[in-house]
Amino acid sequence: MLRGARQLITLQGPEGPRRGAALNELGIIRDGALLLQGGKVLEMGPSRRLENLTAARGAREIDAAGRVVLPGFVDGRTQPLIAQARPGSAGNAAPDAQSPRPIAELSALPSGRLQARAQTVLARMARHGTTTASAVTIPALDRSAALKTLRIFGGADGKPLSVIPTLYLAPFARGDVPADAPADAESEIGSLCNEWLPVIAHRNLARFVEVDCDAFELPAARRYLESARNLGLGLRVRAGTFTAAVRLALERDAASVILDDVPANEIVALAGSGTAALLAPLARRAKSHALARALIDGGVAIALASGFGLEHGSTYNMQMVIALACSEMGMSPAEAISAATINGAYALGCGDRCGSLQPGKRADLIMLNVEDYREVAHQFGVNHVHMVVKNGAIVYQEGEVASCSGR
Repeated sequence: MLRGARQLITLQGPEGPRRGAALNELGIIRDGALLLQGGKVLEMGPSRRLENLTAARGAREIDAAGRVVLPGFVDGRTQPLIAQARPGSAGNAAPDAQSPRPIAELSALPSGRLQARAQTVLARMARHGTTTASAVTIPALDRSAALKTLRIFGGADGKPLSVIPTLYLAPFARGDVPADAPADAESEIGSLCNEWLPVIAHRNLARFVEVDCDAFELPAARRYLESARNLGLGLRVRAGTFTAAVRLALERDAASVILDDVPANEIVALAGSGTAALLAPLARRAKSHALARALIDGGVAIALASGFGLEHGSTYNMQMVIALACSEMGMSPAEAISAATINGAYALGCGDRCGSLQPGKRADLIMLNVEDYREVAHQFGVNHVHMVVKNGAIVYQEGEVASCSGR
């Protein structure tokens, strides 16, 4: 039993993602406690009440006194296979996953080394509080490399994060078109929809397909999404500059849409749908502040993602993402936390299993070294995580710093 939390943020509420004013309703229990059993939340409430429950007798106790406890973060979009910046590289900046060097490395390295790399990055994400993440293939990979990447993501699931493999659907990479394949676009569409996507679905290699609407003509994008949906794959649409992308996402019941901008009339349509808007504060687009506020005030369900390894995303620390969502997008700390937990879970199709702390859901939670959740939004780049619990088991705990006798 976890007890004594200064603030236990449960995010308990009605089924479905939070919208509008509901984003600020965190379901805080002061001096809160959680009773865990079988990897799930059995009960939550004030410490004094839970201590007197029969089920709490003999339970192992975790002291959360003076700390904030909340659901583990859900990162809606990341790429955990990119190489780390090497010493001496220009500015030591994180490499863009779509640049030639990472793409060549992913194609050439053996699966074992890539698996180890992925699990290293995912473990670091866990130490920063992420317990569920959507891992996306690199757009420019050829088909064989994309299949290898999806297998690696699947093998990393549960070690320790829940990993949701996502295929970034793009046209044939240069040099990947079979020698006897017709060069026309229609043949390529047929190959993707009739040959490749069924392989992905039947082998259970991906849970979602992400379609970049800037990469395809409207009929092709529509056909890809329809084919993926018919195969039981979840859908994500990246709008970019494509003005019809939101309508396309709504037509095909996409779980989420990645937005750079959106007309007012489409905000109304999004608000009345089950499609979430996925935002990455690290992108720092010029219109991000106005866009986020317009979406929230318009009643759209929004979720946050780090975008690590994709489009110049340079951190997997969702605490930093929350801080930037507040400073760059005008979100309140409560709105940002909701978008990084419960709404992130619904955007990945797992809101019935994680994203909030309530009976029957997975015991995925984090304990922070702060006395008030709002501190996270005001301390950039700090890792406040003291403990991470995944499926009821402690997978990370902050260690002591050893003293040094020398000078």
